[in-house]
Amino acid sequence: MHEADLIHGCMSILGSLAMIAIIVTALATIVGLIKPADALKYCGVILGIVIVLILLVSVLVSLWRSMSLWQKLVLAVIAFCVWRMRQRSHEPRKKTEGE
Repeated sequence: MHEADLIHGCMSILGSLAMIAIIVTALATIVGLIKPADALKYCGVILGIVIVLILLVSVLVSLWRSMSLWQKLVLAVIAFCVWRMRQRSHEPRKKTEGE
């Protein structure tokens, strides 16, 4: 998958989610669940989050694309080790015979 395709797909998904969130905010304003002044703040927050997520995706994709194969492998090993340590920390501890 090309870099532009991935970024375009993420932009489409985030744009759709933002549109749904803005529509729900507008409907809640019409029904009277939220005040019009709060609705404007919510729309601003929604758009801000979408912009940050789009920028984050494009930066991560370009970083990943610029990394060499051994750097990607080291990053994958680090991610696997962190995942295993988190998984091990959630397991209940076994009691020893002395306890």
